[in-house]
Amino acid sequence: MGGEAVDTRGVNAKTKASPAPAAAPNGPRTVFSLSEDETLDLGRGLGRALRGGELLLLEGNLGNGKTVFARGVASALGVPPEEVSSPSFTLVHEYGGGRVPVFHIDLYRLDGPEEEIGALGIEDILAAGGVVIVEWGEKLPAFLRRGAVTIRLHDVGEGSRRIEIVQESAPAPRPRGDA
Repeated sequence: MGGEAVDTRGVNAKTKASPAPAAAPNGPRTVFSLSEDETLDLGRGLGRALRGGELLLLEGNLGNGKTVFARGVASALGVPPEEVSSPSFTLVHEYGGGRVPVFHIDLYRLDGPEEEIGALGIEDILAAGGVVIVEWGEKLPAFLRRGAVTIRLHDVGEGSRRIEIVQESAPAPRPRGDA
């Protein structure tokens, strides 16, 4: 596993999964979820640490728990969990009323060029200072992914998930002065 932290708490126990950090301080972190409820709780754990301005990229196959994880994050930010659903047909949902606005974006139906994704106004949404959660985040152009927290959900059978949490590199500061 090349130096990444692996959290196996709860793999053999019947207890809830441990809360996920906003990002692993020493590189990627891997946790396991044994149920939808645990995936929701992991999202809540990450959501508690968010202050606004963060970009979360959710990656994984259909049915791997991306929307459940997003529901947990939004719940920790004060959005009623029953209000959070997959934004597949509207592409962007905005949830207010919590600690910070939550923008939930789903890129599943977009297969077009970067211009199509750019037309969603993601740069403006990021500048709004809320928490931005992008399902199918791997479709987001690389220049928009910088500084994001990527959450990869993998089905490991029998309703269990392996969840990798990776902090993307922050953008390098732009040079100032004569160039």
